[in-house]
Amino acid sequence: MILPGGNLGVTVFFVLSGFLITTLLLDEHGGTGQIDLRAFYLRRAARLLPGMLVLLPIYVLIFSHQQSPLQLLETVGPTLLYLSSFVQAIWGAMGPLGWTWSLSVEEHFYACWPPLLRWLLNGAGTGRRGARGRLRRHPLVLASAIAALIVAAATVLRVAVTGSPHGNQFAYYSTFTRIDALAVGCLAALIGHRRRSRLPPAAGWAALLVIGWCYLNPAFSIGHSALNLYGLPVCTVAAAILTLTVVNQPLGRLSRMLSFRPLVHLGTVSYGLYLWNLLPGQTWHLISGRHAGTLGTICCFVVMVVAVELSYWYVERPVLRWAKSRLAGSSRGLVGAPLRVLSGARSG
Repeated sequence: MILPGGNLGVTVFFVLSGFLITTLLLDEHGGTGQIDLRAFYLRRAARLLPGMLVLLPIYVLIFSHQQSPLQLLETVGPTLLYLSSFVQAIWGAMGPLGWTWSLSVEEHFYACWPPLLRWLLNGAGTGRRGARGRLRRHPLVLASAIAALIVAAATVLRVAVTGSPHGNQFAYYSTFTRIDALAVGCLAALIGHRRRSRLPPAAGWAALLVIGWCYLNPAFSIGHSALNLYGLPVCTVAAAILTLTVVNQPLGRLSRMLSFRPLVHLGTVSYGLYLWNLLPGQTWHLISGRHAGTLGTICCFVVMVVAVELSYWYVERPVLRWAKSRLAGSSRGLVGAPLRVLSGARSG
């Protein structure tokens, strides 16, 4: 395997997702005095659901000859209900849709963090007396403390369950043990919002090298204790440093490199890559009963690229355009090209 630790890309995305969502919510509150949760969830649904609703019927059609209706229901159902992280963590029963665990974790974050942040920010002007009132009058401090507690709790739980094969599986896939990366992203956004980071340019380059080293490290393959104990926290911290460096130095060399147009397009369509990257190879193996080989891998890659582009231009983009028209005047601009490359389209 070329990138045995490539699964850590999910961790990088989690950090960036927490950072971007928190930044957008803070900017919205700063500009309008409120956070419109209805608009937020409409944008999320418009971004994430269309591509998935196209993929799942194709998945059912392809695997209906191999799996019973009950088996298909046991994988498609948790995917649609965003429960796949728990099903995969506890039973390892998501089969070819096992990759949807990360989308499940992300949706759990969406369900909890924006309402909590809105409640905290709306309490800034409260007139309540006592300790509770004083805390509500400092929402960013309280939000930072909550994010830090989430990081600590998730890390402690992950360390506690790591060791056995089932424990390693639970530690890698469970929302409870993976939410720390999203919380670190939230914490970085909150700290950056209150006080501009002074990280030197070298910090961003060093963080990028650390992430690359993690990707190449065989010890950080899924199922290894080292991944849960060391790979995840190291990659999480590196991703946070890289994010803050890029945000605070938009004209730096690192930011300009990440603004390279093909990389920006890759970030734009990366949700489609997330959805479609495995299905061609899975289908090949299902039909032929063997690995695709060099020529077959090339064919699968071409099919994947076509599916990704068709999904973006004819499914995802039109629905996003419709959602933006519904929210005209309430939606706000997103971050620049470097973070779009890093984060991908799920935070688009």
